[in-house]
Amino acid sequence: MELLFVIILWALFCYGVYKFSDSKGRNNTLWTLIAVLLSPLIAFIILLFVPKTLEKQAEEAKRLKELMDN
Repeated sequence: MELLFVIILWALFCYGVYKFSDSKGRNNTLWTLIAVLLSPLIAFIILLFVPKTLEKQAEEAKRLKELMDN
């Protein structure tokens, strides 16, 4: 029973890394694989220091400009 709990918790943390990498504009599959193989905590800490991609920054700037125009 404890093993099942640990596996579910590990999967939830890996999903959190997946969503965080998506918000940074990074490759979701790669970062989830890193989280599964190493540790979700290590992957999350690395993602904290990795900047957003230029495409993601441009997308957010465009969305912000649209909101300000309305």
